[in-house]
Amino acid sequence: MKQMYYSEILEKYFDSEEECVKAEKAHEEAEAKKAEAKALVAKESADVNEAFKARNAARHAYNEALVAARKVYNEALRTAEKEFNDSLKEADAKRDEAEKVYAEKLSAFQKAHPEGYRLTLKDGDNVVTYTSVGEHIKTINQEFDDILNMFSDLLRRW
Repeated sequence: MKQMYYSEILEKYFDSEEECVKAEKAHEEAEAKKAEAKALVAKESADVNEAFKARNAARHAYNEALVAARKVYNEALRTAEKEFNDSLKEADAKRDEAEKVYAEKLSAFQKAHPEGYRLTLKDGDNVVTYTSVGEHIKTINQEFDDILNMFSDLLRRW
């Protein structure tokens, strides 16, 4: 009967003691390499985890700085807008008064000339022309329309 050698580590039978020892050593070396690789992965994953935490902390700090900067920016913008509007109040009042006077004078001119007019206003490159046909032209147009209506009525009755 042939003698067999059993390895409790590998749970396997071998023909010789040397094969058994050799297989156990190879197994131990492989396990040592696996353990070393596992330790390396754990160390590298810890490095990645630390970098992840640092990145998140930097993002949080950036967001806080952004909010603070936005507050300063918005406040400066509100202040600048208020200063801008305040600086124009007097000019707005003068412009509105001039617009009111112009509208009154134009309306008075239009009422004073019911016969019709052609008014050209010039101020540098600004040129505005107002034209109004008088009551005489309106009367002639109305008479022409009346003649056309009578002719249409005559044709309808025929």
